[in-house]
Formats: sequence, structure tokens, C-alpha cells
Amino acid sequence: MGEAEKKMVDAEKKEEVKQALEKITPQKMEPRSVLEAGGRRTSVGWDKRIIGVVVKQFPDLSRKLEMADMEIDPRDFAARTLINALAMMIIFTLVLAMLASFFQFPLLLIALIAPVLFFVFFIMGMGAVDVKISQKSREVDRDALFAGRDILIALRSGAPLFNALVGVRKDYGATSKEFKKILERIDSGIPAEIALQQAYEANKAPSFRRIILQILMSMRSGSDVGNGLETTLNQISQEQVIEIKRYGQKLNPIAMFYMLFAIILPSLGVAIGVILSSFVSVDVDFTTLSIVLVFLALAQYTFLTIVRSSRPNFDI
Repeated sequence: MGEAEKKMVDAEKKEEVKQALEKITPQKMEPRSVLEAGGRRTSVGWDKRIIGVVVKQFPDLSRKLEMADMEIDPRDFAARTLINALAMMIIFTLVLAMLASFFQFPLLLIALIAPVLFFVFFIMGMGAVDVKISQKSREVDRDALFAGRDILIALRSGAPLFNALVGVRKDYGATSKEFKKILERIDSGIPAEIALQQAYEANKAPSFRRIILQILMSMRSGSDVGNGLETTLNQISQEQVIEIKRYGQKLNPIAMFYMLFAIILPSLGVAIGVILSSFVSVDVDFTTLSIVLVFLALAQYTFLTIVRSSRPNFDI
């Protein structure tokens, strides 16, 4: 019995030691964890405050991100833009500082330029959303007329509106993606009018918006969707014909200036320059010809950019 009692006493002592250790361990660890958590809360709080102030300066950022199909939170986008602007500012500041030291310019001027660079890069980063929206609207409008005609043909053949929208959910590029979003909203239980309204508000493509608006107005007024849609499509078609005529009128002066400044003047200018240099005893070396070549390349790129930007934004 004595040995059994000793074992029981030893077991009780071990349990008491374990309980004491369990009580002591969290007391020792608590201050460190609290301090660490407090420090994290402070840093995150400051980050959130700065980003919150930035987001408040752009109240339409959330809507623009949705219109650009950029699945990112406005705060995350603002944070990434700030980080990118800071990185670009540091890179350009270092490059400018190296150039300033080489050409013996005052470094104080570089220090004054650095905040301006940060602001410029930040505004460019935030403006990337508008560029994305503009690109998307151009892509959506490219096939909007043909998709609208497909819907009209389906409606004239007696198909319901939903089936007509199903027929254009593919084969029309970015336009089909927008109609596919409308169908997904309807399949999820959203009424067709609300789904069309959301698609109208989430796009800046003019032709696509007019088609959606006409369908929406016909549904709300209870009139025939096909008649109103046909009128809208005819108007869009006439406007595109006018744009094609304007594009043809713009090409004539552009082609004339291209022939003059990119073909005639460079070829004759180089030949006449070489002949005149022989009389004036001026050497035309490789550096001079390289400068002329760079100028010609810039002229070619400029004219190609002008022609490309003047082209109507739809397939013919």
C-alpha cells in the first residue's frame, strides 16, 4: 500500500507541475504577442488610412474597374499604383542623378523633380483604367452592329428574346462576351430588365449601349422589340457609312503628305545633299546618314499611327 500511495502522490505532483507550466507559459508569451499584434495593427492602420485617402480622391474608381473588367479591389489597385509609382520614381531619380553628376548639374534640382515624377507616374497608373475602358469599348463596338442584326433576325423568325441573346453569345468577339454576361445574370435569377440595365451601365461602347437601351425601352413600354431594334440598327449602319466616307476624305491629304515628306523629300533630299556637299566640300559621313535614317523611321511611324487612329472602329 505504501508504494501505491507514493505512486499516486508522484502522479499528483506531475499533474500539478504540468498545470503550473501551462499557466505560466501563456503569461510569459502574452506580452510579446500583444506587442507584435499591436505593432501590426498600427502599420496596417496607417497603410489603410493612406490608401483610403487616395481612394476617396477617385470616387468613380470602383465603377471604372468594373467597366474595365478588372477584377481587383479599388484599395488593392490604388496600393499597387502607389508602389509602381514609387518604384518608377526611384529608378528615374537614380538615372537623372547619374546624368546630373556626369554633366555637373545641381543635385538639388533632381530632388525637386522626384516628387513631380512620383505624381506623374501615379496619375498615369490611375489613368490606365480609362485606357482599358476605352480599349474595351472599341472592341465591343467593333461587332455590335452584326450582333444586333443577328438578334433582329432571330426575333423576326419568332424566337423569344432570351433565345435571340443566346444566339449571339459567341462568334462576335468582345460583343459576345457582354451578351454572355447578360445571359449569366438572367440564369442566376436576375430579371432580364435589370440584367440589361446593368450591362448598359457597365459599358461605354456607344453602339452597344444604343442596342441595349432600345431593347430595354421596348421591354418596359411593351412594344415590339424587333421594330425598335431595326430602327436603331439602321441608324447605326448609316452612321458607319458616313464614317467610312469621312475616312476616305481624310486619307487623301494624309496620302499626299506621306508621299511628300516620307518618300519624295527624303529620296531627293539625300541625293541633292550629297551633290551639294561635293561642291561645298562638306563630308557626308555615316553619322549624318544615320540621323536621316532615324528621321525617316519616325516619319513612317507617325504617318502609320495617324492612318491607324483615323480608321473607323468597326469591321467592314
